[in-house]
Order: sequence, then structure tokens, then C-alpha cells
Amino acid sequence: MAGLLKDSLSRKIILDDHFSFYAPDYIGTELLKHRTYLMKKAKLSGPDFTLLLHILLSRVTLVPFKDFEPDFHRAMQIMKPIDEKDAPFLAVGLSLGLDAIWTEDRHFLLQDVLKVYTTSDLIEYI
Repeated sequence: MAGLLKDSLSRKIILDDHFSFYAPDYIGTELLKHRTYLMKKAKLSGPDFTLLLHILLSRVTLVPFKDFEPDFHRAMQIMKPIDEKDAPFLAVGLSLGLDAIWTEDRHFLLQDVLKVYTTSDLIEYI
């Protein structure tokens, strides 16, 4: 969501060709569900928000649940004591064989399955 709210380092990272991003496909639905709030927070008109959302999501491969379902149970076991709402993100990483995840959620450091990169880690590569 950070890339939607302001012209930030997060947006620069998402738009940079050095990186590939993957996320559970429901994030598109979630972003649209909170559209009004996000537009207000970002001070964007409806058409500008839609365009920016389209641009940012075009840089993220949205992974359907059926594709990461085999790893979801393991991810849930790992993330349940930490924050089970983030299990789908870990499951996507596991199912795709990724070695790292990009997040500012420090609680992800409590799992040891995927390396965690923060925005400041990734900005060094741009």
C-alpha cells in the first residue's frame, strides 16, 4: 500500500526493473475494498488512483490461492504465533521457491524460512 499513498521509496522499488514481485491475488481486491480511504490518504482523484493502481499492480505477479495452497498450511504453522494474516505472503514465497520477502513488518524477522529485505535494503540496489 505504501506505493499508492505517496511518491515514495516503495514506489520507486516497485517500478524498478531490478526486482520481481509476487503477492497473493487477493491484494487487488483488498486495495479496491479500501479504495476510498486510500484515495483520500493519497490525495488522488478516482482516475489517478485507478491509473496508479494499474501501473503498480502491473509490476506484481498476483498468485492465485490454488498455486500456493500446497504451502499454505506450512506457512500458517510458521506465522500463526507471529501474525497469521501474513501466512499467504509467506506461502507465496515458499511455493515459488523465493529466497526472500520484502516487508517493513518487523515481525517477519521472527520467521527463519525466508530472508527479509526492508525498503532501505532494497533501495541500495537502485
